[in-house]
Amino acid sequence: MAGNTFMVGNLKVTKKVEQDQIDAFVQTLPPDQKADVKDVIMALHEEGLIDIEETQQ
Repeated sequence: MAGNTFMVGNLKVTKKVEQDQIDAFVQTLPPDQKADVKDVIMALHEEGLIDIEETQQ
């Protein structure tokens, strides 16, 4: 899964699974949780689908 790292603000996000698994999980989140990208990222991290690392800007 090389090349599946991207930045969101000061967070380095690395996918641990395929995009379709991430998309399917996000679809199960309640609308209010999907409204904020940081909430989505934290939910994905807690589910073990991504790694996040805070970086210095």
